[in-house]
Amino acid sequence: MPTDMRDLVLLGDRPIGDPGAIDSDLSCRWLLAADIVPPDSPIVYGIHQPGPEVDDGSGVPYIRGQDLRDGYIATDNLKHTSTDIAEQYSRAQLATGDVLLGIIRSLRVAIVPEELDGAHITQGTARIRPGKDVDSAYLAHWLRSGAAQSWFRSRLRGINMPRLNLRDVQLLPVPIRALEEQVKLAQVLDVASEGLEQIVEDATASTRRLRMLERDAAISCAYGAVAHAITKQVAPDGQRGLAQLAVSRIKATSTMANTTPKPRKRATSKTTARKKATLQSSADSARLLAVLSQAVGPMTPEDLFRDLELEDAAIDGFFVILRKLSQAGEIAINRPNDSDVHIERIG
Repeated sequence: MPTDMRDLVLLGDRPIGDPGAIDSDLSCRWLLAADIVPPDSPIVYGIHQPGPEVDDGSGVPYIRGQDLRDGYIATDNLKHTSTDIAEQYSRAQLATGDVLLGIIRSLRVAIVPEELDGAHITQGTARIRPGKDVDSAYLAHWLRSGAAQSWFRSRLRGINMPRLNLRDVQLLPVPIRALEEQVKLAQVLDVASEGLEQIVEDATASTRRLRMLERDAAISCAYGAVAHAITKQVAPDGQRGLAQLAVSRIKATSTMANTTPKPRKRATSKTTARKKATLQSSADSARLLAVLSQAVGPMTPEDLFRDLELEDAAIDGFFVILRKLSQAGEIAINRPNDSDVHIERIG
């Protein structure tokens, strides 16, 4: 919403123009970003290797890519370099009103406040110092517009660490209006974008809350208060089946708790091998894991046994499979209290 709003105010329904062209409908002329900065302050990035943190009060603060937020600079955890290193990169020193653009991964934009006058940047940030005919806030809004951001994204290079070259930043077309008009538009955009960003923030928070409510409702229906209330209304035959499963579960839990790993034998008889295959085939294990993967949350042994649609006679083999999958690290068997058991797939 904020980026589309900037496009609407700055461009209307028109595309980015060609450098040097005059657009009478927009009352602007298009210039390259390289041509809107003072001749002695070209577009640059900053320090390559700022060195260890200088925390004795003599260090010079510098801004990293992660310190840029969308519209401002986070100053709480700025790092500091030595005065010697800062002097080596004096050409990239910051002044109040400079506009910063992230050029590695993030394309965030911020204006340098008065308290950071004299600070520095790293190689992950480009400094654009507006000339006398360009308003800093207006330029920052243009860099944050959907049109400019799309223009930059189409020129990012690399996959793991996509970045812009300074040449790409220098070639960005910028719509230059009369300075008074720039200031007026920037003020309108400041108010509108702040309101829209608050709407987006509120909507995002509401979406997160709705997802949490949906999850809590699903969990309650599956094995929480709602599930317990429904269970109380189950017919006697259903209760009998649950009781049989509960007894088998207690027996299996006791066996798992009291069994210690046995030394591995050198050879296994064919009879024993066939018995193990009968108790836990790979197909049964895969089916059980598939049911757990599709579950909304952890499952009780009763629910899992029921979803697998197994016969009552398969209860012992069912718990053998659970034990082996737990030992293999494919499922987790959690006991939130003395009576309940929850099973979930790992990974």
